[in-house]
Amino acid sequence: MGSVLRQDTGFIGHDPFGIVIERPFKKPIGHELTFSQLIYNQLLSPMRVVIEHANSGVKRLKIIKDIVRLHSTQIRDKIMAVAVALHNFRVVSPLREYKPSHVSKFIF
Repeated sequence: MGSVLRQDTGFIGHDPFGIVIERPFKKPIGHELTFSQLIYNQLLSPMRVVIEHANSGVKRLKIIKDIVRLHSTQIRDKIMAVAVALHNFRVVSPLREYKPSHVSKFIF
């Protein structure tokens, strides 16, 4: 099996060749989604949440969040690659773990 691209409904025109696309169904104007379409959207939703969290983690960097005024696609791709690497480093860092300074002794 090849690569799978999980798209949002905002990227409907982007259909790369040889890639399996998973996209949620949009509700047609004046109609409802079928039961199977609703189930598919619900199954796809948790995977999309993970992707959205990763996107927001990458967009913490100002150079990614703002408009990049560089015309070279190679430089823009390198900037994005560095941003993704920094995000991955932040996610797997052992310093990210929450360690409370004291343990509460409340009994419920």
